[in-house]
Amino acid sequence: MAVVTPAQTQSVNHRSGLSPYAAAAGYLALSVTVGGLAGAVALASQLHVLPAGLEARMAAFHPTAMLLFVGVPAFLGAFGRLFLARDLMSGGVKGLPLLDSGALTVMLLALLMFLSSVSQGDLFGMGLWSVGAILMSASTLAIICDSRAGAGIVAPRGQERVSGLMPFSLFVWTQLCATIGLLLVAPVLAAGATRELLGASDVMPHFEMPATLIVLVSAFGLAARVFDGIAPVGQKLKAGAVAVIATVAIGGPALWDRMAFVHADPACVQKVGTILAAVAAVAFAGIWIRALWRQAVTVRVAIDVPVLWVSGFFVLLAAGWMGSGVHTAVLNGAVFVLFGGFYAWLNDVTNGHYSRNSARAQFGLMFFGVLASDSNTGLGQALGGAAMAVSLGVLAFVLLNVLSAGKKAASGNVAMQEIRR
Repeated sequence: MAVVTPAQTQSVNHRSGLSPYAAAAGYLALSVTVGGLAGAVALASQLHVLPAGLEARMAAFHPTAMLLFVGVPAFLGAFGRLFLARDLMSGGVKGLPLLDSGALTVMLLALLMFLSSVSQGDLFGMGLWSVGAILMSASTLAIICDSRAGAGIVAPRGQERVSGLMPFSLFVWTQLCATIGLLLVAPVLAAGATRELLGASDVMPHFEMPATLIVLVSAFGLAARVFDGIAPVGQKLKAGAVAVIATVAIGGPALWDRMAFVHADPACVQKVGTILAAVAAVAFAGIWIRALWRQAVTVRVAIDVPVLWVSGFFVLLAAGWMGSGVHTAVLNGAVFVLFGGFYAWLNDVTNGHYSRNSARAQFGLMFFGVLASDSNTGLGQALGGAAMAVSLGVLAFVLLNVLSAGKKAASGNVAMQEIRR
């Protein structure tokens, strides 16, 4: 087996290939569209302006939409494509564009089946989504494997730093383990949907437990990537965290597969999922507290915008154990991690030149909106929905300011070039 030298690594790094941003934009567009639709329908349901039948159908589809069409594509698709190449190798790392294109197409067809009034549309949708999840997972594995091998060149274990390759970060480990977990779950879901469509079985396995664990671990990974900038994790702590990640993201789905085959009691399945989620939450809460302590005491600066958003996730997750439950807490908190990852990316591409006060105001509105939406009063739920809608307006204001500043900078560069000429 050949050892990678720095010169060989450089040649691997600069291979031409499709930019991962196109795939990231596609997955993000799917997640944002479904998330916006789900939020609008939830607000309309709270105001009771929808027909009774449509309101009941959308209420049943809401958790499916948030897990399968928002959480999984956003964490493993959009931010996976956006950050994996940066964390693994500088340039040249790519998945297979055909796999991502196929995954997006099949997931879109699955979404249409879920929303249609076709008989057994949910089963068709679940089967199609499973195929899309397998294609997306295969592309993610291609990206990770491509960073470690090329043209027969493989870095020896433990010699990544010597050979010039970047060691895996916690974010990469969560992407890898969550992808393997998804590959364990998707075929079973497809098989269950197929059996029920053929009339061989009327027991479709509940997917909430493994899907929640996959989204939870992916959210932890994106949060860890935000924390790396202020409190890098040491090797010993990383090893323990990776063990927890693998246990939850791979062991949880594997155990769920076994329970699905023997038709275990759903209450037992939910209990196992809650225990695994608690283990992961405690482990990563320690990393979060360490990062906050490092920034507040050592760095002595105000909490940065991405860290603020990620902290909202941990607060909501902790509150979920005492109130609405871990499943709802993960769904609500995952949105905050997604915004934290978005602002971390915005920090990179703009060098921090965006309206941080507006981003903090958006966080306050979104946090209030989530808390108010969980209230039992119609007025509180309406206020919560309105606050979240306003927070999206603030986000649009931030993006418009960034675009305006970019156009001004581009115009200034053109003017300087004309002066030099």
